Amino acid sequence: MSELDPNSRDRLVSVAKGAAGALPFVGSIVSEILDSVIPELRFERVVTFLKSLDDEVKKVDARLELFEANLRSEHGLDLFEEGVVQAARAVSEDRKARLARLVARALSEEELGYAQSRKLLNLYRELTDPEIVWLIFYSLNPVLGPGPHADWVKQHPEILEPISREMGAPREQHEQGAIQDSYKETLVRLGLTTQKSKVTQLTTLGRLLIRYIEDGANDHNES
Repeated sequence: MSELDPNSRDRLVSVAKGAAGALPFVGSIVSEILDSVIPELRFERVVTFLKSLDDEVKKVDARLELFEANLRSEHGLDLFEEGVVQAARAVSEDRKARLARLVARALSEEELGYAQSRKLLNLYRELTDPEIVWLIFYSLNPVLGPGPHADWVKQHPEILEPISREMGAPREQHEQGAIQDSYKETLVRLGLTTQKSKVTQLTTLGRLLIRYIEDGANDHNES
């Protein structure tokens, strides 16, 4: 049966709405919204996103009333819908988790900063997963000896390990190096990093995005 078959779609919508309704913190708030958003999306990914969103809101449960009030506003609903749309296209679990964190924090503000939050969501949509890995790498505080940079490289060697482009290297290696360069260039183009004397640093905008997507970012990233 095709995923686009009406019967299959109805079943998946029912599952997504049921999963949303069962979430202890945001379920009752978001389940009623899904009818107008879910039919065009990839439902399983949306369910995963909603679970992550619930977990993030739980961390700031004192702000649940703010979250609900913001979500029921026109601007808050737009931010939530954008999150759902992006979640439907997100493949990796890390991407969905960071997206949920961004939406939860945006909707838990005492005063909803719609323009800022929409900009951050737009930037997040523009970034590939490897570009997010690089952005986080640049956000880590430098230390003498082994530290967070080395640990992060160990977690993502296929993205962060330097790629040699020396003479005689295979064509594929040169191509991989060009792709790696493009990740870094995208961060500069979007205004998230800047390069001075071959040193790459986060911009204010880059630090802001990190603060919204990273768990405990304020504890270990550049101020």
